[in-house]
Amino acid sequence: MVDVVNSLLQDHANMARLLDAIEQELAAFDRGERPDYDIIQGALEYCLNYPDLYHHPKEDLVWDRLQQRDAEAASALGDLRTEHRTLAELTRRFAAAVHAVLHDLEVPRGSFDHAAREFLGRYRHHMAVEEERFFPAAVGKLTADDWAEIETEMTERNDPLFDAQSGERFTALREKILTWAAEGA
Repeated sequence: MVDVVNSLLQDHANMARLLDAIEQELAAFDRGERPDYDIIQGALEYCLNYPDLYHHPKEDLVWDRLQQRDAEAASALGDLRTEHRTLAELTRRFAAAVHAVLHDLEVPRGSFDHAAREFLGRYRHHMAVEEERFFPAAVGKLTADDWAEIETEMTERNDPLFDAQSGERFTALREKILTWAAEGA
């Protein structure tokens, strides 16, 4: 149990740092400056790959088990799978807005800002609900056997952004995030 939940919580902590980096770049945009679109694109590429392909499926395994163990507790939390699909759609929408800007297509500033803020706000809200309600419900309801079965079903993959051994794909983004964290940004 502890390993699964700790892994999910670590992913959330990493994701929060990534969202902070996007917000830093959007602050430049709000000031009328050009944000570092490489940082934003890297963050969105990460979101389209790691959370959607590895993190959310892990949560879905826990969710499925919670529904089997206590359907009432699970239903009180809402539909986690639908929320994950919504997050994926918001990520794609924001990525499309960034792509349009980078290819000099006309994108109203308000439209770009709305896509960015909706993406950020929904992700932050989603993680808060999971941390405050979903994870505690799962810890309280699932048995040691449930957790063992979940662990055997999980697809493990190192976080490509925060695992320095994962290669250079996200090196610049990781370094920028870690620099901001060290500076207390």
